[in-house]
Amino acid sequence: MTATRLVPAGDRQHRLSPPGGAKNRWLALAVICVGTMMAFVNVSSTIGALTRIQTDLQSSPTSIVWITSAYSLAVASLILAAGTLSDRLGRRLLFGLGVLFFIIGSATAFRADTTGMLIAAQAIIGVGGAMLLPSGLAIVSHEFSAPRQRTEAVSIWAGSSGLGLAVGPLGSGAILTHYSWHAIFVINIVLGAIALAGAVFLIPDSRHPGRRLDPVGLVLGTLTVATLTFGIIEGKTLGYGSATIVTAYAISAAGLAMLIWYESKHPDPMLDVRLFRSGSFSAVMAVAATSMIGFTGTALMTVLYLQHVQDLSALGAGVRSLVMFVPFIVVSAVAGRLVHRIGFKFMLTVGLLAMGGGILALRWTQAGPDFSHVWPGLLIVGIGGGLLVAPSTAAAVISVPASQAGMASSAVNMFRQLGNVLGASILGTILTSQFADNLTPDLARSGVPGPAIAQIADGAKHGRDASGLPAQVQDIVRHAFNDAFHTGVLVAGLFVLAIAVPTVLFVRHRPEALQPATR
Repeated sequence: MTATRLVPAGDRQHRLSPPGGAKNRWLALAVICVGTMMAFVNVSSTIGALTRIQTDLQSSPTSIVWITSAYSLAVASLILAAGTLSDRLGRRLLFGLGVLFFIIGSATAFRADTTGMLIAAQAIIGVGGAMLLPSGLAIVSHEFSAPRQRTEAVSIWAGSSGLGLAVGPLGSGAILTHYSWHAIFVINIVLGAIALAGAVFLIPDSRHPGRRLDPVGLVLGTLTVATLTFGIIEGKTLGYGSATIVTAYAISAAGLAMLIWYESKHPDPMLDVRLFRSGSFSAVMAVAATSMIGFTGTALMTVLYLQHVQDLSALGAGVRSLVMFVPFIVVSAVAGRLVHRIGFKFMLTVGLLAMGGGILALRWTQAGPDFSHVWPGLLIVGIGGGLLVAPSTAAAVISVPASQAGMASSAVNMFRQLGNVLGASILGTILTSQFADNLTPDLARSGVPGPAIAQIADGAKHGRDASGLPAQVQDIVRHAFNDAFHTGVLVAGLFVLAIAVPTVLFVRHRPEALQPATR
């Protein structure tokens, strides 16, 4: 290891590896993109396998939501603390440790034979994601210091998340054709081995040694997110007015208030809440969260719709999901260049309007195999998502002084993962609970006897195959799920469109204009 070299101009960070040339920077970016892709492969491959998982483990609808939420909950809860640790201990070290946790969690999921064990494995994977996502983005921000080049590099980094979302359902669909759902986690292990080797040999190390860990902030932040998620997911089962759920929401609100107060007084906060005095920075954080609520939530609901209503296999649903993922990747790749020409305000507003409109267009779907009612909405959602993710990430990173780039990257990742949690938990809960609410009365109106209704409804909620049921009953099940899908996309679409209002009002137009706002 060579002597420490200070990096330029007020950036109190240290480079601990020899300075690399442009080629080495791009190789490091490629490794980081593999790690980022792995983090999102896990999300979409798990979604693609949910039907098979539910059938095999006989999981309840609430447990299914937890399987998709446990990973993102762990990431959202720990990502800010992981960003601080990466600054103190070295970003390459935390990136490598994150990949290692990812591999361990994936191996645990591979061996899982109960719903609880799978949820625990997803939480371990989430710990890995919390380490590798902020450290990877901080490395990118540190290596590509020029604002324009940094925006392009961050756009590529963000595009790799779209690639991961696209690869996940395809890979899991192909694997499920021949193997059990356990085998989908081999994808993570293979990608993890590649990323771990690249981290050792290709990623330069850097750190910001002045940062201090904030354990009180970590506990308060984790408590706030965890209790909110618990209330959302378990509310339908326990009753939203029950003492348990009301207490969960009260703890979440109190935790948030205490977190804001504590971080505002802390000399070296995990998240500098003063950054949110900038209306532009706050609006960008809202866009970051909303983009993932809309995108991940729509992906989850659509894959389940394609499997439960259109009777597609996991591979068939994955192939059709490319209508959304491919434009997301393509648009993300060029969004970084476009934003310098047309500005953040216009780019983010158009992205929100496109995504929200595309989600609402999915209300045209029918309870049948016709995909022509599905693909236009998915295409528009993909385009809108591509316009949002890279520019919102870049806006957050370049809107703060260079010494706070790590904190900004952690913040935008936290809000994106919070969006993942809320997208999966809120929209997944709406879909599953509305389906259960629709199915029983629909069966009763069709003259199905009471004992048979209870048996059919219980089987449908636990993912049991409906192919052995009479054709009329299968049709009722499809219509009930289609109606629930319409409710879910209505909520998601209106929420995404609503965030366009503060985007227009507060986000500054040009990337350069954001620079002095938070100094």
